[in-house]
Amino acid sequence: MKRWVVDTSPLLFLAKLNRLSLLQHDADEILIPKAVLEEVNFLQDEASQLIKQVASSWLIVQEVTNLYALTMALADLDRGEAEVIALAQEVEAERVVLDDLDARRFARRVGYPSIGTLGLLLAGKLRGEIGSLKDEIERLQDHGFWASQSLVEAVLKAAGEQ
Repeated sequence: MKRWVVDTSPLLFLAKLNRLSLLQHDADEILIPKAVLEEVNFLQDEASQLIKQVASSWLIVQEVTNLYALTMALADLDRGEAEVIALAQEVEAERVVLDDLDARRFARRVGYPSIGTLGLLLAGKLRGEIGSLKDEIERLQDHGFWASQSLVEAVLKAAGEQ
């Protein structure tokens, strides 16, 4: 069974684009730790409402019980990111979904491949589910998403849009 554990940022940005379904293509189970749900619950917007809806259907909320792994991750990461990695270790996840570069580096150091919002959008483009990746990235940026210009150009090139 392929399990992915998702952080707040990718959830929110995919929800803002109405693209949460991109998470479901390559994983059998999509989990979030309680800290991520708490971060989502703090917000009162359409994206958070959409996430709450899927949390009552296909998105699984699970509490982290591996306190050692959590403590180790908290030394370098914020609570949500640390819980994502600790939960991934608990459930033997195949992948973590994180946007923060430091969190992605930490995940890689402890043996977890990661993908972020741009990677999920690229995968959707390559499957033919997204017409213009450039338009989706512009929409993301309108919602406050930030990525370096070189990363955006590399993703667009991989999508055949540059």
